[in-house]
Formats: sequence, C-alpha cells, structure tokens
Amino acid sequence: MIMEDGRSATVPSETARSRVLPVWELTAVLGLLMAMSAFAIDIMLPALRDIAFAFRIDETRAQLVVNVYFLGFAIGQLFFGPLSDQIGRRVPLLLAAGGYGVTVLAMLFAPTFGLLLVLRFVQGCFASGLRATGIAMVRDASRGEAMARIVSFASVVLLAAPLFAPSLGVLLLRWGWRAPFAFLAVLAVGLLGWVFLRVPETLPPSRRARQNLDHLWSAARAFWAAKPSVAFTLILGISYGVMQAYLASAPQLVKGYFGFSNQAFALAFAAGGLAQVVGTLTNGWLITRLGLRRVLPAALALLALATTALVVTSAATPRFLSFWAGVVLMFFAIALIFPNANSAALEPLGRIAGFASSLVGFGSTVLASMFGTAIGQLSAGEPHRFALGLWLLSLVNLVVLAWLFRLGWTRQRPAPS
Repeated sequence: MIMEDGRSATVPSETARSRVLPVWELTAVLGLLMAMSAFAIDIMLPALRDIAFAFRIDETRAQLVVNVYFLGFAIGQLFFGPLSDQIGRRVPLLLAAGGYGVTVLAMLFAPTFGLLLVLRFVQGCFASGLRATGIAMVRDASRGEAMARIVSFASVVLLAAPLFAPSLGVLLLRWGWRAPFAFLAVLAVGLLGWVFLRVPETLPPSRRARQNLDHLWSAARAFWAAKPSVAFTLILGISYGVMQAYLASAPQLVKGYFGFSNQAFALAFAAGGLAQVVGTLTNGWLITRLGLRRVLPAALALLALATTALVVTSAATPRFLSFWAGVVLMFFAIALIFPNANSAALEPLGRIAGFASSLVGFGSTVLASMFGTAIGQLSAGEPHRFALGLWLLSLVNLVVLAWLFRLGWTRQRPAPS
C-alpha cells in the first residue's frame, strides 16, 4: 500500500518477501499503459490518406482503421477485467503487452487492407487489457487519495496525446505509413520488458474472485434493473460516438475538404485536444461548486448547442475557422460529459462496481463504434452531412436526459460512499 509519506507503494503479497514499487514508477507504468491506447489512435490519424493510397481504397473506407480498433477495445474489456480478478494482474498484463506488440509488428507486413483491419481489432482487444489491468493494479497497490493522485498524474498522458501525437505521426510519415505502427511496436517491446522485470503481482490468491456464469448473469441483471445506469451508458455511448466520428473523419475533413497539409492538420487537431484539457480542468471546479446533477445536464445542452452551430456553419460553403470553433466547443462539452456520466452510471451499483464498470465500458464503446462508423462512412468527409450526424446524436442525448428526469434522477440523493 502507499506509505503515509507517499514515497513508495508496497505490493500486497502472501510470500515471505514482499516487493516495493516506488510511487513514481507505478505512476509511470500506468501512464505508459494509457499511452499505448491513446497513441494507437492519435499517432496514425495523419497516415489514413497514405494507407488509402497504399491499399488502393478511398479515404472513407480507410476510416475503418479507427472504428474497428474501438470495437476491439470494447470487447476486450469483458475478457481482461474478469480474467485479472481471477488469476491476478501480472499474467494478463504480460499477455496484453505481448499480444499488443506482436499484433502491431504483424501490421507492418499486412498484405491486404482486410487483414490490417483484423489486426487493428485485435490490437484494440489487447489495448483494453493494458488499461483495465493497469487501473486494477494501481487499485490493488494504493487506496483513496493516494490512488487518485497516481491515476490523475497518469491520466495526463490521455490529455496530452491529442496535443502532440498527430505531430509525431506527421514526423514518422517521412518513413511511410508503416512507421507509426513501428513506433508503437517499439513502445510495446519496452513496456513488456518493464513489466516483466519490474512489475510484481499485486493481487494475492486470497483476494482473487472465482468467476462463474451465475454470478456474472446475476450482476448483469442487477445492472439492467438500474435504469439510470442504463440511461447513462446510452449517454456515454452517444457522446463517445460523437468523438469517434470526429476521430475517424477529421483527417478527411481537414485535409480533404479544407485542403490542409499534414502539419496544419496536426495543429487543428491539437486545438480540439486543448479544449478537452480545459474542459477536464473546468469540470473539477464546476462539480465542486454546482454538483454532478447540475453540471451534466448543462454539458449535454452545450453539446447540442455546439453541434447545432456545426450544422448552421456547414449549411453553405463553410469557412474553416467558424466550423472548427464548433468542433472546439463540442470537445469542451464532451470533456464535461465523460467523467460525470461514467460516475453517474456506476453510482447505484456499488456492490458490483467492478463488473458494472466493464459493462458500462463495453456497452458505451460498442454503441460509439456503431454511431461513429455510420457517421464517418455516410458523411465521407463532407462537413454538412458530418455535422447533421453529430447533431442527431446530440438530440438523442437530450431525449435520454428527459427519460432520466422522468425517473427522478435529479431528485435522488447521491449514494453514500
């Protein structure tokens, strides 16, 4: 556990020799685990046009490289979460890191676009294992504020990735579209070695939970019975779908329609990432003063306003700055929605929090992949069709919010911690 002086984290062990992992190293490992997922998307966005050219497909179809990754990420959560609870953290973490590295290496030699998509799906599965097992490992080794500090510092990677990862991707493109994947392979090899040599098992046998179908089915029914949790999972999936549609379509929109270079695209993408950073920082301040039940409805309304602005500005021949202002506002709203909707979804499910978290992550990511893929493929890089798709999703969010009002969510007291 974290020492009171905050210097090191003692890993629980049932052996005579317990090992100590410094807090800085535990934070760094978790940060790299998160980076593997963030970079898997952001670093290769500038390469979508080159991938389309290499496999002789159009840029709209090349977007599937982003979409299938998220689908794999969703499905992998249902496997790695229960597995790490049953057999411990170290083996699933090594499996995920090794599988991630082998998959990315195989992408360097993929002869067809179809095989590349299959490998991206598998990469997403292993990436979910890195994230889920890493968070569980930190939860084992620390508690309360100590864990919150570690996760917060490690999460800086997720916030920073959109700011510089596309620029790094542009730099790597000098060596071809495979170079970003080669970079990910190098990171994976480094991570595998670090975990193998330094990271101990954090979940002793006495704390492991044997999984069975009856238990999982009972937990799933409890989740379905909690209607507010189902509603917030829908909101997460819809809002995440807005972001996925943007991630998949941004290169085609900015470079194809507006005619920007790779370098200019990286800067435009960073503006959206900066809005998300500001939104995340603002959210903590707003939650403290106004509370979740006021901030979340306002954030959903702000997302609807941002997408409405996108529809209006794209109705005629859009100017980039006015269109991108709507995108930046959209990212700010999403930064307010994600943490609050996730917290609200898990609030009534304290007794099954671990499995419920997997269900919320799985359900929301599958929905997002469906919505993001549909909008990206149907809009084909045309701003007005793209904006209309996002606007429709934001309206559905408001319908779900109205359902929550009818369920009396705003009148309910938060569940005791």
